[in-house]
Amino acid sequence: MEKKIDIIKVITHADGGEDYAKNVTKYPSNEYCVGLRGYGVDCYDPAIAKEQFEAYAKYHGNEGKNQFIHFMMSFLTETAPDAETSMEIIDQVLEPLKEEHPILIGNHKKQTLSSDYHGHAFVGTTNLETGKMLHPTNKLNYAMAQKMADIIQKPVELVIEKKNKTPESEYSQVQTGTSGKGYNNKNKDFKRVFYPHKNTEG
Repeated sequence: MEKKIDIIKVITHADGGEDYAKNVTKYPSNEYCVGLRGYGVDCYDPAIAKEQFEAYAKYHGNEGKNQFIHFMMSFLTETAPDAETSMEIIDQVLEPLKEEHPILIGNHKKQTLSSDYHGHAFVGTTNLETGKMLHPTNKLNYAMAQKMADIIQKPVELVIEKKNKTPESEYSQVQTGTSGKGYNNKNKDFKRVFYPHKNTEG
């Protein structure tokens, strides 16, 4: 039986290159898109967004380095029953990064047995103020997963993947490769479940 749990997946492409940069800025607005949001980049024009990501990296001497960290968040139907809720959760999870890093978000509607909405957030790795590179360390990934669990007040499964894949195949992996225990042996994706801290507000 498939495990039903909300998911945050982290994907990095150390050698993504020019084609990957083009796909990154086009993918959020694909045929499944029901909402776009950008911080420091134009979310409505993929070509301009690509130029902006590259300009930030070039200004700080980060050309040729890994440009993006890709966070993919998939929500159970009861967690995000509509597009507005899905986008709001994505936005809240990314809150710690929004002021210092350019971010392009695509909110997608694609029905599965347990989910209607998922989102893709491409975070530029160059810090806009200092130029320091953001790396997908356990410290960052664990913090993002814990924040998502705290926001939705439900368990969240973190999946960490470092592969050279198109965004389309990444989404497929998230939907079909999360029912195992601990690790996905075929793809060797790291997995860990985070549980929410009690919400004491209100």
